Amino acid sequence: MYLYMHLSSNCSLNSKMMMNKRVCKVIKMLQKIIEKFILLTKSSNWTKNFWNSNCLKIVMKSRWLWIIWKIQSTLDAWNEYLKHNDHKNKIIQQAKHAHFRSQMHELNDALKLIWCFAKWIRIESQLSKKLS
Repeated sequence: MYLYMHLSSNCSLNSKMMMNKRVCKVIKMLQKIIEKFILLTKSSNWTKNFWNSNCLKIVMKSRWLWIIWKIQSTLDAWNEYLKHNDHKNKIIQQAKHAHFRSQMHELNDALKLIWCFAKWIRIESQLSKKLS
């Protein structure tokens, strides 16, 4: 209701500057609403957004192969560890890339929504001007 009351004011959006001011005002109001009603969680310093169960399994196996090599100290154990370590690095890199791609897609969608919202504001302003 609060957001609607402020958006429905009779201010014309004839210029790009006025439209940008209106969008900034809406964004500030939304930020205040979000800060007021959405609880924040504090993440740990070790939290990695890309980390998944596959990464955890592969790292645990890599550690296990390291322990085996430390105990046995054989060339076969060392080669097995190196082979698996390279595989582990590839899996973690793929997880990072996948996470980055998904974040970029979300950001792109958010930017499209902001401009759709701005277009809606302009249309609403023109309609209210015609009705007045």
